[in-house]
Amino acid sequence: MNPDLIILFIVIPMATGLTTLALRGHVVLQRIVGTTSLVANLLLALACLVYSYKTDTILVTQMGDWPAPFGISIVFDALSGMVLVAGAMVSLACYIHSFSTLEPDVERGFFHPLWHLVMFGIQLSFITGDLFNLFVAFEIMLMASYALLTLGATRKQMTQSYKYVMLNLLASGIFVLCAGLIYGMTGTLNYADLARIVAQARLVDGSPLPVGFNAVAVLLLLVFGCKAAIFPLWFWLPDTYYTCSVSIAALFSGMLTKVGVYAIARLYPMIFAADLVTDPLGSGQSFVQASDGVLAGGVTQNLLLIAAAFTMFLGVLGAVSMHNIRRILAIHVISQVGYMIFGIALLTHGGVRGCMIYMVQHMVVKSSLFLCCGVVEKHRKTDDLDKLGGMVKKTPWLATLFFVAAMSLVGLPPLSGFFGKYVVIKEGFLTGYWWLAVFALMTGLLTLLSMLKIFCYCFWYPSAEAEPATVIATAPRPRVASAYVGIILLVASALFIGFGAEVVNGYADRAADIATNPRHYVTAVLGEEAWLHIENADTTEIAHSTEVTP
Repeated sequence: MNPDLIILFIVIPMATGLTTLALRGHVVLQRIVGTTSLVANLLLALACLVYSYKTDTILVTQMGDWPAPFGISIVFDALSGMVLVAGAMVSLACYIHSFSTLEPDVERGFFHPLWHLVMFGIQLSFITGDLFNLFVAFEIMLMASYALLTLGATRKQMTQSYKYVMLNLLASGIFVLCAGLIYGMTGTLNYADLARIVAQARLVDGSPLPVGFNAVAVLLLLVFGCKAAIFPLWFWLPDTYYTCSVSIAALFSGMLTKVGVYAIARLYPMIFAADLVTDPLGSGQSFVQASDGVLAGGVTQNLLLIAAAFTMFLGVLGAVSMHNIRRILAIHVISQVGYMIFGIALLTHGGVRGCMIYMVQHMVVKSSLFLCCGVVEKHRKTDDLDKLGGMVKKTPWLATLFFVAAMSLVGLPPLSGFFGKYVVIKEGFLTGYWWLAVFALMTGLLTLLSMLKIFCYCFWYPSAEAEPATVIATAPRPRVASAYVGIILLVASALFIGFGAEVVNGYADRAADIATNPRHYVTAVLGEEAWLHIENADTTEIAHSTEVTP
């Protein structure tokens, strides 16, 4: 496979956004172009991921043929590939779902181009190879998401979007500051070059990185924490997702927070917390924090561990207390992000592997639950549990799909959520963080309670407001065929992740190896020679240290 093809992950959504903008007002044509583009994007992501895995290669292309680290590197590996495939499926399903649930006036506006521009920013975030272009990708994604959140321009939307915009503007300012500081300290923003510099500092030179490196790592964690909605930076999410169109909320719940989680998984084990990760030279030893405390691992790991505990447990408590489907699901986005941060915070191969398994399944499962909520709203015009009931008789297929997705979110074996949780919790006990594993188990129990609460109130219990039989018989049924197509695509994907766990685990294992062993990434982007002198110098240092003095 030609590595240059990965640039299509940027070209396809950008070209589709411009094309659908030119077709504004021609809704049928916009739908055809948009759906074709998203299907092509999904097939490309699957082909690249399978090829990369089977050939054990990392696909790299250099923009303008400038050599790394001087040019812009675009990189596709198992870590980015897993989230690209899951994200492409989520985007396609939510897009098809919107045909039945989106208000016609909203769809005739700028909905279609904005949708594809959001995907442009998200996919660039996943495949970029340097910090500055990660900032650019964030801004493209955020500017399009600002507009999507306010489509319809209701008072509630404008009020809640204000918080989202202000917080992200602050985070963007901090991001630019951090990028400048890192460039001033190291002379590069390329991921591979930064990983090489960090590895050389701790393995060869014996000299510490600049003192400010620790502070910048913490500041960047603040930036990515805003995107991921981890404790205590989550306050913007519940009301924001509650006020926008349900298809848009489904896309955002599956994608936006995962961009922040992906950035942490990509950068911290490999660069900013690398001093606590397994030796990348393969000795199996673990490195302890430098005596002068200049490396960031100890600080960032503690922050990640604390954030994971509070994000999981406080998030699920908030979900249990809510009585609207959308609010429960929105707050659960926060709670489930805690599991992913838990896996990353362990800074082990197993922890990152569990994070990746759980992240891809959460993307499809959480989006499918929001899409189910959209169909409920089409039937009953509300998501208030006190006003619902009896839906299992009216929509048995919807009840079945919701139950499968809900139990997947809970982690009921053998459904998809079980395997990621199992790996992360097991790794927590093995590494001595049993208290965090206990938090994760309690969070799972409360997640089950909140999902059963939705299922019983909405589907199982009799209707709260009894309607005469004649009214029920003559009431027009909403046209939600495309909505069901979107839900089925995602629930089928979740079932594949669960019953095909061995396959998914193989890809996640490769992703974790790349995240915790920077050699693979560095040599793919910079070439073998960039790592050979580190290996050779380290071998020389070991030989000198073991010589017996006569």
